[in-house]
Amino acid sequence: MVGKGEIIGSLIVLVLLSAGTFLLLNSLAPLEKKNVLLNDSFSVAGNTYENRTVWINSSGVYVASFTVSEGTIKFYPMFSDELSMWLEGQFEPDWVESDQTAYQVGVSLAEEGDPFCFVFVFVNNDTIAKQVHLEVSRAWKETNYVALLGGTALILSGIIIGVILKYRHKTHSD
Repeated sequence: MVGKGEIIGSLIVLVLLSAGTFLLLNSLAPLEKKNVLLNDSFSVAGNTYENRTVWINSSGVYVASFTVSEGTIKFYPMFSDELSMWLEGQFEPDWVESDQTAYQVGVSLAEEGDPFCFVFVFVNNDTIAKQVHLEVSRAWKETNYVALLGGTALILSGIIIGVILKYRHKTHSD
């Protein structure tokens, strides 16, 4: 006959194995991480432009997203030398016109820590001023080590308790 302790022990083993499996499966999905480099709200007067500068000093994926208070605005991310060329009339960017967007670019630096300047230009061709909110961040994925280690520990605990229960049951039934 199975005792009350063996039933409770079996339930504990089942819970440990289930929770450990759940955590291990969660560890397979990497954690989305981001470091916000710029979070700014500003006004772009009518028939003019504004720009915001971000210094980038490591390789990775960078995301710039913006929203406009009303209507649309022209947007273009460029390097600092392109800004000078645009202001001198030597460069015409492929503008994106929108009320919001998320622009993503992968950056690969020859040497980490060698910063360069990225400029986000907003052109307002309307006569009214528009409020713009801009966020620029570096995004990456990390392994969820807490879930990986926790899941492994729970599964190992469940197996050890299961073996102990099986051994105790075998010695008591003999």
